[in-house]
Amino acid sequence: MPKNNSLIKASAGSRRSTQKEKTRMLILDSARNLFNKSGFDKTSTRAIAKDAGVGIGTVFSHFPNKQSLLIAALLDDLSSTLKKATETLSDDVTVCDKLIHIAGYFYSYYAKKPDLSRTYLKEMWFVKGEWGGELFAQAHQFLSLLNKIFEEAIQTNEIRPEADTMLCARAFFSHYLNVLFEGLSEKEFDQGKMTDVLQSLVNQLVEGIGPHKNTQGANT
Repeated sequence: MPKNNSLIKASAGSRRSTQKEKTRMLILDSARNLFNKSGFDKTSTRAIAKDAGVGIGTVFSHFPNKQSLLIAALLDDLSSTLKKATETLSDDVTVCDKLIHIAGYFYSYYAKKPDLSRTYLKEMWFVKGEWGGELFAQAHQFLSLLNKIFEEAIQTNEIRPEADTMLCARAFFSHYLNVLFEGLSEKEFDQGKMTDVLQSLVNQLVEGIGPHKNTQGANT
């Protein structure tokens, strides 16, 4: 009997956990849609609760404030986008192609929701506490992927073996963000144009850390 009771309790706990996650996702979907439709400033927590079909207390049991809702929605979207980008990443392409492939998925995401994306970027900087830590972890995950790509480029002799791969990753990330901000500063985010700009920057970056060219013939 005690064993059966333990199984029943475990099953009930699992159902509660599943329901809690479903409610969380329902709230985030409503928040994401309303932020995109009405704007962050004009969307109230009460409106999000009403749209999700839950009480406002339920919203606050998952998220302490409206900014945390915004950051949580962004983190979920970025995590999903990164997963799609890595799952479709080919090993049989150049380091430049890999980097542009990854960036392309994120630029496509931002291009679909330019107004919401501007709000995301405006609110995400210098966030402290738990959500600041979550954003830092997400950025670290992205940098780790970029670092791995540059490490693989050393193995394929595309860049010099002495290159600091994490510095390379940070350099690419800086270019990526710079182009993203440039694109979102315009009325419409032109993904093709921004990708071309990033492509030029990436080509220059990789050329600078590529294998030394043999100039002996030119000097004789």
